[in-house]
Amino acid sequence: MNLMNTLPIVKKINKFLFLVFILSCVMYSCTKTEDGLTEATIIGYDLRLCACCGGVMVKLNEKQNDVYQWQQRIESFGVKPTDSFPQKVKIKYHFLVNTCVASAGEIEITELVKIK
Repeated sequence: MNLMNTLPIVKKINKFLFLVFILSCVMYSCTKTEDGLTEATIIGYDLRLCACCGGVMVKLNEKQNDVYQWQQRIESFGVKPTDSFPQKVKIKYHFLVNTCVASAGEIEITELVKIK
């Protein structure tokens, strides 16, 4: 096999590998965080006395002007009324149907990691 015949093949392989490398870098950088969680702040418990109040008040870092209510259903998350607030956390969440809430909406948190 002639060296002149293999040179174009090597160039094509190098271009392909470079393109794969660039695409993998771009795809990896598109996630919110490296672990798929969103940064948020737990402000504290909603102690207002109204029909649609209650729960834990959470601010999502991506929507700093809005406060969301979270009814903690999983005690293993370890958020207690005796804790000191605000608490920085990373959460995985989804929005619930807007029922009777006295905030920007209600969320359900499925994963929670406290940031120290």
